[in-house]
Amino acid sequence: MKSETNIQETGQGRTIGWGIVGCGDVADRKAGASFNGNPHSRLVAVMRRNAEAAAAFAERHGAENWSTDAEEVILHPDVDVVYIATPPAHHLEFALRVADAGKACLVEKPAGRSLAELSRMHDAFRAAGLPLYVSYYRRHLERFRKVKSLLDAGSLGEVISVDYRISKPPKSKPWALDLEMSGGGYFYSISGHMLDLFDDWFGPLEFTGAAVRNALPEHIVEDAVSLSFQGRSGVVGSALWNFASSRSSDELVIDGTRGRIRMSGTSTNKPIRIEYSHKARVRISQSKPERVLSQVKQKVGLGVGETFRFADTPLPHAPMLARITEDLRVGKANAGNIETALRTARIVDAALSPYYGGREDNFWERPHTFRSLQVQALERNRGPIPPEHQLSEEQLSTFERDGYLGPFTCEADWDRLIVPVKKGRNPHMREADVFEVSSHPSIVRRVAQVMGRPHISLFKTRFVVKMPQSDMDVAWHQDSGERNGGYTPDGKPVPTVVVWLALDDVDLDNGGVEVIPGSHTRLVGDFGKRIRAELVEKGVVTEADLARAVSVPLAKGEFFMFHAWLLHGSRPNKSDRRRAGLNIRFAPTGFEYDDEFVYIPLECGEFPVSDRIFRTEPWAA
Repeated sequence: MKSETNIQETGQGRTIGWGIVGCGDVADRKAGASFNGNPHSRLVAVMRRNAEAAAAFAERHGAENWSTDAEEVILHPDVDVVYIATPPAHHLEFALRVADAGKACLVEKPAGRSLAELSRMHDAFRAAGLPLYVSYYRRHLERFRKVKSLLDAGSLGEVISVDYRISKPPKSKPWALDLEMSGGGYFYSISGHMLDLFDDWFGPLEFTGAAVRNALPEHIVEDAVSLSFQGRSGVVGSALWNFASSRSSDELVIDGTRGRIRMSGTSTNKPIRIEYSHKARVRISQSKPERVLSQVKQKVGLGVGETFRFADTPLPHAPMLARITEDLRVGKANAGNIETALRTARIVDAALSPYYGGREDNFWERPHTFRSLQVQALERNRGPIPPEHQLSEEQLSTFERDGYLGPFTCEADWDRLIVPVKKGRNPHMREADVFEVSSHPSIVRRVAQVMGRPHISLFKTRFVVKMPQSDMDVAWHQDSGERNGGYTPDGKPVPTVVVWLALDDVDLDNGGVEVIPGSHTRLVGDFGKRIRAELVEKGVVTEADLARAVSVPLAKGEFFMFHAWLLHGSRPNKSDRRRAGLNIRFAPTGFEYDDEFVYIPLECGEFPVSDRIFRTEPWAA
């Protein structure tokens, strides 16, 4: 790293030198050129672990220095304030180092992974007599300042209630759902923005209750949170964040005795609409040509309103950064905005604490205490196996000899499942009803017994559908290797157990599954190609084998289990009936070797480990 310029003094105060630790997407899009765009600040140094990315950011935004070492930025003599824009897992570590270095700090929100971590930052900066800021930038933007001015001016009369609703379809942002990295789900990531605005407009807020739900089985963090609060003047509020929705919506309604405000809660530039009651005494601007029409509407009871529009905000952090720069430059920073940020963090923590079983410790290390769908499935299957789910020694021996067993009745609400037009991969990861069926004790406990393992993992599902008069057949194949359980470090394919659950009546006429009993004891042909292995064409599956093949008829709601290495296939559906099923795949816990899948652990009582599925080649050797 190089250093070129010392801190400069101006006639009205000094120029503030900024450093950034973690110059990733947020710092790039929201802050970017704001530092050097302010005549009273400059971007001295930036850090990112990727040297090429750090250098590119520095060049793009005029930083004088770049580094891959955070310490070089924090200790740089020209840096007065450090902006920490890393993922939350690193906030506490870097903030404490900034406090030790005797410098002011701005921490990206959420500031740390919990209230406990933010409180430690607060204590460190208070002890050092230094300002600590959290990047709640929205209260500094023109759009949200307008709301505050309308409320302060009494435009709505007495404000009675606040109602906020935001819904978004699921999205993939891996680190944001990594609890150890993020501290929570999307609610934890963004809710502070709205709560900070409410604190500014109506606060301090009193938390009055919350409900939290994990709706998507693919992860263990919260997906939907509703909470209620009361403001300083008595205003009552409710808010809902739903990140498992079928569509997007975002609406904030502030209701008063004279009118209401309607607006998008998160947008930085969408219009704000204020609607006045026809009973209210509304002052209408003389300069507006619609004045007369508005008065007519008011007299006949139609009410009047005003719409406020705002310019785009290409760098939404800019006003906040300018305010911090000015505070530091003239010596009025005091403690930063940490007190209001702590109030917001307390509400978020109060809402999430029951779901996570407390958040004062390293809660991400104990996922078994969460109220997630995965933990609920774990709890459903724990404990002694009831008689109705116990398999006899004869049944276990049959599975070991023939490689399949059934039919059995699925006791889950399988008839609620919606068969998709397109198959799609692993619907149990996205749809709670598919996950509930796939992890139901009536299935899982029987799989565990034929597997000879009380600890198993659900890792794969797919709908298998043949429409009436379909020419589609499934060639004879074995399910093994990549995308079917993977390989152990010594190159052996992992044996797994498949459940085939019928969602229609299934028989030979509509293309039901056929199996060759006993064929699971060895892998044949080019099994890695699965249905493209051409086992019949190449003579690996012989006429004698085909003569032994049997069909497995099932009534809807029934399932059978088979060793994934069992040779199986199905004929075209020449009937007038659909043939639909749900294919569910399990592996022994401890054999999570296929990187394509998320393995969800399940426990099924206690019984002696028998390793039944490993008594096959190549495992038998």
